[in-house]
Amino acid sequence: MNDVRKMIFGAIIGLFVFVGLMIAIVYVSSCGLTLTCNQAEPKVDRTPIPTLILASHSESQMGDEITEFNKCKVNAVDLIGAWVAAGTPETGPFPFTDVNGESCQGTYAEIQPLFVENSLWKPGALGCTSCHNADLTDRSKGLDLSSYDAVLLGSRRVAGSTSKGNDLLGNGDWEESVLYGVLVNQGLVPEGHSADAPADVLILFAGEKVVVEATSTPAQ
Repeated sequence: MNDVRKMIFGAIIGLFVFVGLMIAIVYVSSCGLTLTCNQAEPKVDRTPIPTLILASHSESQMGDEITEFNKCKVNAVDLIGAWVAAGTPETGPFPFTDVNGESCQGTYAEIQPLFVENSLWKPGALGCTSCHNADLTDRSKGLDLSSYDAVLLGSRRVAGSTSKGNDLLGNGDWEESVLYGVLVNQGLVPEGHSADAPADVLILFAGEKVVVEATSTPAQ
């Protein structure tokens, strides 16, 4: 009889020990070896930037950090045309008028990316230099647009031209040039350009606005 009681009491004590051990394991895994259980507290969502401005940043200090956006909104074809009309300078600025009629000026450094960058004239379209580069092939039509010197060299007669003129840049007459005929009369597609594709209208921000100082009228 005593043996049965001992077995019952031993089972009860073992059950309590087991339950206590399980509780301890759950607590330690959730809260660690601490009585405050900080790990169980919900995490605070934090934004990647401060939501409050430090008091040391005055409004005048913030204003000094803001720079005026001075780029001009222009049609890419018109930008190239203005560069051609200005005599195709390489480093010096050339004048152009943006879509709002404001006077602006740009440089060839903003022309070259129009021949190089992918997905610019059409989403997914290759840049012009993917075909028209220094590795001249039948597909390039003998035209290299990879650099300023190459563009001027290509400004001579280009084989297979279908435009009114047969000069890449039209000898200064932009609308009679081969390049104008390709960009305007032949649309671009991801594989190149096609006469069946619609004309391309690429509006971009380039150059900078020219500040015209107002002339004061002398008092009578």
